[in-house]
Amino acid sequence: ERDGVGRAQRHASPPAMTQQHPGRDSPPVWWTDMAAADGAAPLRVAEWENGPEWRRENGWTGSDFVHAQTAPVHIPGYLLDSPGGGPRLVGAAHFGPAAESHRGLCHGGTMCALMDDVIGWCGFCASGTCEPWSGFTVQIDTSLRAPVAVGAWLRVEATIVRREGRKVWVEASLSDPLACSDGRPRVHCEAKGLFLIKKEDTLKSGGPLSCERL
Repeated sequence: ERDGVGRAQRHASPPAMTQQHPGRDSPPVWWTDMAAADGAAPLRVAEWENGPEWRRENGWTGSDFVHAQTAPVHIPGYLLDSPGGGPRLVGAAHFGPAAESHRGLCHGGTMCALMDDVIGWCGFCASGTCEPWSGFTVQIDTSLRAPVAVGAWLRVEATIVRREGRKVWVEASLSDPLACSDGRPRVHCEAKGLFLIKKEDTLKSGGPLSCERL
């Protein structure tokens, strides 16, 4: 009987998404309202949306570290706008159980991973439209302000604040719109990054085509 139970456990089906990441299929109202608002411009990125077969056929070998549904910390998408003149990305990030470090709190590295992702994708939007892999992040300075609880949905945001030639400076933050102090959302993480746009002769012929702005 023990061997039988062992075999059953070894061959059991993987748990459903809701069991692996409870709450991931129910994004917060503040995010769904933003995404549904008039003028919202979500990024449509083929490598996030088209599944593992498409990724394999186009050179990827695994799942996206942040945007895959099974990622420990997951960003379902970004909205692109330019409220202050420079391009800005805003997204929602869900911290699943696999992001845990100490007793219900998430590893600080998950916040750093989010800062890396949003700064990079904001850099891809330096022209005002999304051009994936048109450059690369070369430096990030991250400050961790407050711990993140497992299961939290937080707002991730990045804005281009300066550009000189190929150099693009980006500022980013991770905050909780529902936990305010003095009328301001609680900030869990802040970062400043330097993004470098590739030289034109290093871009592939025709430019990157895997991302669209609706």
